[in-house]
Amino acid sequence: MSMPPQPRPPGWQQGPWPPQPPPPLPDFAPDKKNTAKWVLSTVAVLVVVGATIGGTLYFTRDNGGGGSTTSSSAAPSDVASANDGGPVSIISEEPTCDAYIGINNGIAAVEKNGWADGRATLGPSSEWTSDQRTQIEAVATALTNASDQMVSLAKQTPHRVVRELYEQFIAYGRAYAESLPGYTPKDNGLASANVNTGVALLGICNAIRYGAAARTLAVPPASAPTESAPVNDVSNPQRFIPDRGSVCSQWTRRLNQVTADTPDWQNLDGGIPAPQWSPERRATEQRIRPLFTTYANDMEAAGRQSGNPVLEDFAVLASQYLRAYVAIGDDYNGAADSWLANVAFSISNLVSGACLAVTE
Repeated sequence: MSMPPQPRPPGWQQGPWPPQPPPPLPDFAPDKKNTAKWVLSTVAVLVVVGATIGGTLYFTRDNGGGGSTTSSSAAPSDVASANDGGPVSIISEEPTCDAYIGINNGIAAVEKNGWADGRATLGPSSEWTSDQRTQIEAVATALTNASDQMVSLAKQTPHRVVRELYEQFIAYGRAYAESLPGYTPKDNGLASANVNTGVALLGICNAIRYGAAARTLAVPPASAPTESAPVNDVSNPQRFIPDRGSVCSQWTRRLNQVTADTPDWQNLDGGIPAPQWSPERRATEQRIRPLFTTYANDMEAAGRQSGNPVLEDFAVLASQYLRAYVAIGDDYNGAADSWLANVAFSISNLVSGACLAVTE
């Protein structure tokens, strides 16, 4: 299914985007030009997190290993995913997408006020101009209201990992709003985690809508989770990364490396289907496939080693979507398939944003 070029999702930063109003369609899609760069565009904001950490990260755990699956027998009865303790997989159906996209469009209408383009360089709250304060407070109100509306979506989705994404949107959106009185630049990590969670949800929904999620049969199923997080109060979720630990430096270093290794891919026109690729474009796509396969394996291993079941679910989900992008290969059909890489890197950036928010 073809789709017209549309502007960036709300809050997305540093991509090659002209200023445009929100689209009339009930979703957001990357512009057909520079789609690849779009999925990595928030990395530049986060590179400084791991810039002083040298060395190369190696993960040694066998990705194919299984694991025990646990579920909460006392989970709330109104949470549809309460008994979903199985492996994370690419989402092929999601009943909450229409409602989520409607909420997202409402957020976009507020975030286009200049907040999205300026938040990465925002100083402490004591230095804000009256115009900045008005913009930021409007976004905070929108995020708080959207988070309240997403509680019901978190309860309705049958997928554990989608519920966890909704929960983290809520947790980081509220945390950002609450940070404003004493805001410091570190708190941009809260916004980054919230924005990238929202973009990942959009990517999941648009991969379904435009058919990319149905083209992933070549991706082997993931192993069962090592542990499933209990279902707690969905209306009051907690941030999934409360401290940096060892995972954050490893995660950010690896993300920085894959970003540095793929500048040519990031500048490609993601709307061009494979039959129209130039020899140079085909060579670039072939070059990045093993890099992305390694990165997918590294993300999954990092998640499974983390001892954090929500992070593990996110890492496995990102890995599976990136493997799907690689598996499509020379059958790439253009912008629709770019949503697969979008989900992978949005989730990777979500983790990095969450890490930035707890940087000492």
